[in-house]
Amino acid sequence: MFTLFETFLAVYETKSFTRAADHLFVSQPTITVRIKKLETELNTVLFVRGKNQEIMATEAAEIFYGRAVEYLADWDELQKTIRQSDEARRPFKIAVSHSAATSIMPLIFKTFIADLPKLDVEITLNNSEKVFDLVSNHEIHFGIIEKPIMGDQLISIPLFRDELVLAGDQTSGIFFIRETGSGVSHYTQKYLKEQQIIPKNLIRMDNNDMILAHVKAGLGASILSKRFMSNEIPYQEIGKGFKRMFYGLAYADEQDSLIKKLIEQIRAVSEFN
Repeated sequence: MFTLFETFLAVYETKSFTRAADHLFVSQPTITVRIKKLETELNTVLFVRGKNQEIMATEAAEIFYGRAVEYLADWDELQKTIRQSDEARRPFKIAVSHSAATSIMPLIFKTFIADLPKLDVEITLNNSEKVFDLVSNHEIHFGIIEKPIMGDQLISIPLFRDELVLAGDQTSGIFFIRETGSGVSHYTQKYLKEQQIIPKNLIRMDNNDMILAHVKAGLGASILSKRFMSNEIPYQEIGKGFKRMFYGLAYADEQDSLIKKLIEQIRAVSEFN
């Protein structure tokens, strides 16, 4: 009906089927068909031709014009409201540690799929200490880390168990380690110290996938999550001290009711719930 109303207004205001067609970027026969259809719907005649073939509005058209203008104004307002609603999506910022990004984040993402129309979601990758800082400063709404860090401004939610293993070629003299601040780096340094191991070549990398690719290629060893192990990678368990937890972090004084609801939905999928 919107198209019919729009066409009627164009003909009424230009007093010409030709000018109306030019205004709407359609052919004149299309204008004629639309007006005929509208007249059929209303069961009345809207336009007649005068003595000089000029287009004249009937009394019915004069009455209908005001209502048509209101209809289109309401339509424009409705579109504006819908656009504003879309623009008003609430930001939901998440930061995850490297190990959590591929193994835990998909499980968390499932919890808010139904809420996506209301959200503007942003997910970033950082090491555990950076995630902790971002949540503490309320720069993000939720974080997932892989080492126990506590803070007065934070709520810590145990999510899933994990186990670190010694993976790769231990005879190569090459040991890959994550950057300082990473949860895996924390445990790697702990392992090397406990075992009194001083690798000949200690290679720092700031990406789990890169370390995993080098280990899988047989280029050295590293401490990695058992979640990433496959038949291609030799590995061994290294003790209870390397069984760890993935934690969710949220800002303790969060005021946004939607964000609080999302965090509760995430809490619900914890294996400790």
